[in-house]
Amino acid sequence: MIKEKSFIKNSILIFFILFSNLAACQDSQLIKIDKLLKKAQKNHTEYRDFEELKLAKEANILAEKTNNSKLISESSYVLARALCSLELQKESLYYIEKASKQKFTKQTPVLQAKLNELKSYNYYVLSLKSQGSAELYKILELLKGNNDSPSIKIISRTYDNIANHYFDENKIDSAFIYYRLSAKELERLPVSKFHNAFCEHYISLGNAFLKKENADSTLYYFKKSYELKLKYKDPILFTQYMVFGSYYENQKQYEKALELYLKAIENMKEYSVNQIPFNYINKKISDLYGILDNKKKQDEFAEIYSKKENQLSLEKSRNVDYALNIILIDKKNEYNSAQEKKYAWIFIGTSIFIIISLYVYILMRKNLKYKESAISEFTNTLQRKEEIISKKNVEAEELQQKVNNAYTEIIELAKNNSPSFYFRFLEVYPEFQKKLLEYSQNLRTTELILCAYTFLGFTTKDIAEYTFKSVNTIRNRKQNLRKKFSIQTEEDMGIWLRNLISEKL
Repeated sequence: MIKEKSFIKNSILIFFILFSNLAACQDSQLIKIDKLLKKAQKNHTEYRDFEELKLAKEANILAEKTNNSKLISESSYVLARALCSLELQKESLYYIEKASKQKFTKQTPVLQAKLNELKSYNYYVLSLKSQGSAELYKILELLKGNNDSPSIKIISRTYDNIANHYFDENKIDSAFIYYRLSAKELERLPVSKFHNAFCEHYISLGNAFLKKENADSTLYYFKKSYELKLKYKDPILFTQYMVFGSYYENQKQYEKALELYLKAIENMKEYSVNQIPFNYINKKISDLYGILDNKKKQDEFAEIYSKKENQLSLEKSRNVDYALNIILIDKKNEYNSAQEKKYAWIFIGTSIFIIISLYVYILMRKNLKYKESAISEFTNTLQRKEEIISKKNVEAEELQQKVNNAYTEIIELAKNNSPSFYFRFLEVYPEFQKKLLEYSQNLRTTELILCAYTFLGFTTKDIAEYTFKSVNTIRNRKQNLRKKFSIQTEEDMGIWLRNLISEKL
């Protein structure tokens, strides 16, 4: 009896030790993953994208082993971000998709928004501008009403990104609308904690004013960015030096511009920032030395630029090979995991089948006819379920295809000013007209059509071009509609329309 009690105690003790070691090992892995992700973030801020990629991949492999959805999501996001910075857009989209499937991501709107942000940038680089814009507006919808600091920061940055896209299209007035919306969001954040977000916003504004050839406002916002960095003792100033350099170069103050570009290079060296992504500064310095008739320095920096370009080409080749290799390994692991699950289910299924068969055989000896009927009914039920699932899958695919085709179709009908545009639009958005008429019962068909164009995101200029009307005519009609709907001046009519019917669509 004493020996039996001793054996039980020893067994419990061994089990406890094994369980404790397992828990400690798991905690150790989580700490290691966290450290890897922090190192990856540091490399990101220093523009060392390849190092960030390697660290994120190591973290991702460990996260997969722990089966921790949060860490898998976060490491996949960092992987996607690094690949995006390395100009490997398709590979970046692969990891965005991987992160999006995680349970943690689906429960975390901020991470979803960050993934949409990456996806938008990738689409723009791939010249899929409409999809890129759509992702930005998805972020605004996703985080609408969120008052936490991370959400506000992303909303502000999203408005800046929309503004920057208008800036790239030389639609400066539209860009300033979104710069103002960004500033309004930034006002909700403490400057001391988010001074870098303010600095980036001021630089975007300065660049916009530079494009408008408003030198005073350009310098004002560049100085605000610089002074904010100094106020919070942030020594990473190379971006500020670069924009000052571009300003003075634009003003033909070449010596001042040269001085600031050289400061930018020195600042990057001092704080270990990777200079390769900013190699164009060496080209600018070489050109400025040429303007200032300093042939020796011009050739010196031209050679630096050339060497770094060659280095960049080699790194790009290495980056592509590494990225393709990790994706191939990932896909191989996914395949192996799927096969293991498949064989596991086959084994389980076979085991269950054998057990059921034995049970059925025993019962059949007592009541063969009853069991034959039960097996037949079970088989038919399973088949019906499979047929229903198969049918639903086909219906879902057909429905998705119809949605995609319908949207493309109404965009083309709108651009061609087709008479059937509005009728087709109402088929796709059946609640549109009803919702608008609740606001104003006396809306004319032409006004409803103009609302449809605006809802789809067409600009005043686009609508005028497609409907063969003058820009002023369209602008006046939109202004009348604003009055009917009581839309505030600073509010975007397209966003208002989409928000109005979003509950119904």
